[in-house]
Amino acid sequence: MADMVNPRSLPGGGPSPLDSAHQLLADALRTSFRILKIAMVVLVIAYFASGLFTVEQNRQAVVLRLGRLAGPVRNPGVHWAFPPPIDQVIEIPVQQSTTLTVDSHWLYLTEEEKKLPLASVERGRAGLHPMRDGALLTGDKGLVHIKWRLTYRVEDLEKYVSEVADEDYTRVTPAKAERIITKLLERAAIDEVGGYTTEDATRKRLSELRDAIKRRVNEELAALNTGVFVGTVEIPMSTPPLQTKLAFDEVIRAESRKESTIRDAEQKAAGLLNETAGAAHAKLVALLDERDGAARKSEDAELKRLDDAIHRTIVDEASGAVGSRIRDATGYYSTVVEGMRADYEEYETLLPEWQRSRDLLVTRLWERAKQQLFGRPGITKLYRPAGAMFRIVVGPDPKQRDLQERQVYEQGGGAKEHEHEAKVPHYPGGPIG
Repeated sequence: MADMVNPRSLPGGGPSPLDSAHQLLADALRTSFRILKIAMVVLVIAYFASGLFTVEQNRQAVVLRLGRLAGPVRNPGVHWAFPPPIDQVIEIPVQQSTTLTVDSHWLYLTEEEKKLPLASVERGRAGLHPMRDGALLTGDKGLVHIKWRLTYRVEDLEKYVSEVADEDYTRVTPAKAERIITKLLERAAIDEVGGYTTEDATRKRLSELRDAIKRRVNEELAALNTGVFVGTVEIPMSTPPLQTKLAFDEVIRAESRKESTIRDAEQKAAGLLNETAGAAHAKLVALLDERDGAARKSEDAELKRLDDAIHRTIVDEASGAVGSRIRDATGYYSTVVEGMRADYEEYETLLPEWQRSRDLLVTRLWERAKQQLFGRPGITKLYRPAGAMFRIVVGPDPKQRDLQERQVYEQGGGAKEHEHEAKVPHYPGGPIG
């Protein structure tokens, strides 16, 4: 039987072209698989690297894994989570205040009226429209319009996302939180304003009202686990209905005048008391009030104690007019006592001489008195020769004469003369007529 020929072998024993093609194909496949593996490794690394995220300052983040919260709240810094769709990162500003204005209890204003001061807006006798005008009922059965402005911030992101977000946690928007805060504020305002009068809710106790509303809203937010905290509550505008505002303002002006009058009276009283008794007037007034109370109760021992305390205060501490009079009286008392003491001492000195020679003492004292009298300034001395007679004519007192002339002038004589002179024309050379 003849030998069979191998189709892969060529004459001479070398490899056939078909074997070379197979080898090249195998090498190409091995290279392709190697590149594919490297690409897959790179893609896997890139996929996991894409899970890195950075939380900025004043912000926090939570991670939702397959729609549910996973792990703790992420604070500022670099963190990692599985890339979507496994994990979803929700980052929200925290500790950053947001301002919210609530007009639910404010009166309706047109665009033109909003540009005017509230005092310029007129309503006439038209009543409130319940579908447009917001108002609150006060404890004295009045109505008030109040505009609220508050600031809030997220303090617990986990509670905020859990309670404020939608059921799938994919939508966490400030609008929902603000709707919750608005509803809680409206309910708290209805409850709280009912315990205030119209005047208190519009002018006198606004600070108390703000604090009460803030406390109530924060208590409700905490009970709902919202993670939201209201920082401030303000009342930029508060007014009674415009239909009654004029009468209300008139009452306010009357009270303002009353308070101003009271302050002026208190200032005048304080000034008068200070002028009267100086810095000790407050103590004296308190002691006098105590004495009046003790007098009404007929407490003799207490009256004596208070009288002594008042006397010591006046003498030792009082200044002003009282102090001046006390000092003058003390000086006068000392002068009188010293004069009486000197007179007594002189009496004791002259008594023996009086007893020895009465006439001689009288003559000596008379001579001394004449010398003292004639030695005074303004004394006119006249010499009368022995046996001569003359008369001294003393004119009227100049001051008394001037006073009489002034009285006559005021009774009409001088006025008529002055009126006559006013009718006479005057010229550079003097009056004519």
